[in-house]
Order: sequence, then C-alpha cells, then structure tokens
Amino acid sequence: RFEAKVHNKRFDIIGPSTDIFALLGEDVTLLASLSPPLSAQGFEVRWFRNDFYSPVLLYHNLQIRPESQLQAYKGRTSLFPEELVSGNVSLRLQDVRVSDGGLYTCLVASRLWQDEARIALNVEGNSKFHFFFFYILKCNSNRRHLKRLIQGLLNS
Repeated sequence: RFEAKVHNKRFDIIGPSTDIFALLGEDVTLLASLSPPLSAQGFEVRWFRNDFYSPVLLYHNLQIRPESQLQAYKGRTSLFPEELVSGNVSLRLQDVRVSDGGLYTCLVASRLWQDEARIALNVEGNSKFHFFFFYILKCNSNRRHLKRLIQGLLNS
C-alpha cells in the first residue's frame, strides 16, 4: 500500500514572470514548479481560470480527476506525472483555442500549506487567418473576389 508523505514544509510556486504566448492550434506548457523542489505526488494540484470549483485540471489523491474538469478542457490537458516527484506542476494544454487565452491559476496544497501562482496565456492566430479576416471585411461587396480568395487560402 502506498502512502503519501505528509509534508509540513513551506513551499512557493515559481512560474514565469512574463506572459506565455501560444499559436492557435499548437500545444503549450504553462510552467510552474515548487521551490524548494519537493515532490508534489501527494499534494493537490489545481489549475483553474475564473472558478476554483471548475478546474481546467485537478490532480488529487495521486490521480487526475477528469470528472471535475471543465468540459472545454477534457482530453486537452495533462501534467508531467514523472516530474511531479521533482516539483514540476506545469500544465500541458493541447490544441490551443482562442477561448484558452487569459489568466490561469495554479494552486498546490499539502495538508499544512498551500501556494498559488497566476500565469497569463496569450493566444495568437496564424498570420494567414489575420490576413483572411481582414480581406473579408475589405472585400465583402465583391463576392466573386471573396470566393476566389477563400478557395486560394484553403488550398494553400
């Protein structure tokens, strides 16, 4: 039987000091780690946006709890399980969407201590799509030209 070690040590969560940038459709890692580098295996690791009770990812009792997770993030988030032992509590987010942009909170709690870090994610689109949407606005009156433009972009 495995028993988690009870930590009474204080720790801080260290995250990036600047915003994280990700491209639409790519994968991104929101970096976070414990200092000192304690094992986080027996801790609760909760990544959330606006609502503490609707997590992006919840790791509790030595496993990820998908039943508590926001629907929009199911199947797209993970931790690095083999690195929890060295204090890595980073969040991996796959297939980044525009709606993923914003502020994330990483909260790590032991029985006797907790800390949190906030990380901002900025999602940037592909420049081809920026150009595409600009052209839709500029060429809306010329439908034939717009149709050719759309076909060209989809085929490139």
